[in-house]
Amino acid sequence: MPRPRVLVAHLFHEGHCFNPTLTRAQDFFVFEGAAMLEAARSSSGILGGIARALDAAGAEIIPTLSAKTRPGGPVERGFYEDAKHRIVAAAAAESPDAVCLSLHGAMLVDGLADPEGDLLAALRRTVGSAVPLTAGFDLHAYCSRAMLAAADIVTACKENPHSDLQAAGERAARLALDMLAGRLRPVTASVHLPFMSRGNSETATGPLRELHDLGRAWLARAPSLVDYSIFNTHSFIDAPNMGQVVLAIADADTPTAEAAATDIASRMWAARERFVMTWPDLDAVIDRVLNEPSGRPYVMGDKGDNVLAGAPGDGTALLWRLKERGAGLRVALPVTDAAAVAAARAAGIGATVSLEVGGQLTPGMRPYPLTGTVSHLGDGSFVNTGLYMRGQPSKLGPCAVVRSGGVAVLLTSEPGLTQDPAAFESNGIAIAEQDLVVAKSFFHFKLSFDGVATPIQADTPGMSRFAPTELPYTHGRPFWPADEVALDRIAPVIFDRSDRGRGLAVRIT
Repeated sequence: MPRPRVLVAHLFHEGHCFNPTLTRAQDFFVFEGAAMLEAARSSSGILGGIARALDAAGAEIIPTLSAKTRPGGPVERGFYEDAKHRIVAAAAAESPDAVCLSLHGAMLVDGLADPEGDLLAALRRTVGSAVPLTAGFDLHAYCSRAMLAAADIVTACKENPHSDLQAAGERAARLALDMLAGRLRPVTASVHLPFMSRGNSETATGPLRELHDLGRAWLARAPSLVDYSIFNTHSFIDAPNMGQVVLAIADADTPTAEAAATDIASRMWAARERFVMTWPDLDAVIDRVLNEPSGRPYVMGDKGDNVLAGAPGDGTALLWRLKERGAGLRVALPVTDAAAVAAARAAGIGATVSLEVGGQLTPGMRPYPLTGTVSHLGDGSFVNTGLYMRGQPSKLGPCAVVRSGGVAVLLTSEPGLTQDPAAFESNGIAIAEQDLVVAKSFFHFKLSFDGVATPIQADTPGMSRFAPTELPYTHGRPFWPADEVALDRIAPVIFDRSDRGRGLAVRIT
């Protein structure tokens, strides 16, 4: 049997519908050809898992384009259209045996709410119905019917924080190869549940642990079942059919796929009240740091200004509270403010500056009057060292560190990812010398700061609070708890391409 030729691509962005700042072409890390494969093979992400599984199987990988950026506002339409054209054109030119993609699933594009569904549909039109088309997703994907109608396999990582992205990629690749070998004729059952998770969405505890245990039990007892996924859709996507999605995929066995998806979804809907969670406020965090020494720094996940959820990163609530409390703590925290960075860089290292920082983009946030000494200037580029995104490049844009008393403010010109210790250490801020470090993250910082700092999650103001009545959702309504929603029955939608010569059959049970 000749080596299977598998075309791969990577498009990764998590959008926030209420962040007004466009994500630009220059915000992306873009790799093509051999450079794309080199970057993939050294990463722990979905694309890395795809590459490793295909390498292990002896497949020929056809690289196209890898484009990844931080979460944020919608992506410029022109950048997306160019990326899609390049991927689809490569598929047309190469005539691959299969296509396997690494996607986030909650990407937003200016004027286009479901770009992953658009990309998958374009690829399906190009390669035809007989070519396996699979994709690995973040579990916070907006899993649309357009995606499911185009792809043979849609599979999500199972853990939040995401320690198993590589496994999701490996699974997407393995199932594509199983289809090519005639070992798999996938049937997917999908259930949409119109409710928003309000924070209690880690998979090691609570309702999601129970639901994933149930999914694993179905896999163990049903030989035809090859995968299940629970999509806790990103809460800041305002699009039709927003909510939770449960998938079950079986080998030419519609009743089993339907039964598994219905069982998991029914229990999820019944548990929806348990997805609400509360966290300590800023005063409680400050009190804990002051009164409960842990032997190492604390690291606080900033829920309200979570750049990893698409918030702009310009929150100043903790700065104001520290000033009002006069706590005297050693604190390192990032604030996005390009104008303040420019002023600090113009003043130079060692200069004393008085700046108004942050509070420009987040509604209700106040700029903070910062007077201090410029201690560091940098270009903001670093490589992640923690478990989440280990080995992957990241950037904050030009940076400046301004120290005022015990507080080190990391001023960034872009809303960068600070869930990793390297974001601070690369800018001259030693984690071990702090009492408290603030990460603009809410789950994933726990993975990357493991063994380095003691994690705390805090209820802070901002665009990424899990508060459905505080943001102007329109297209995604109705959903619980913003609306009264009743489900008379759980009704899966069946996507069946088991007779591959007929194309896709879609059936609502």
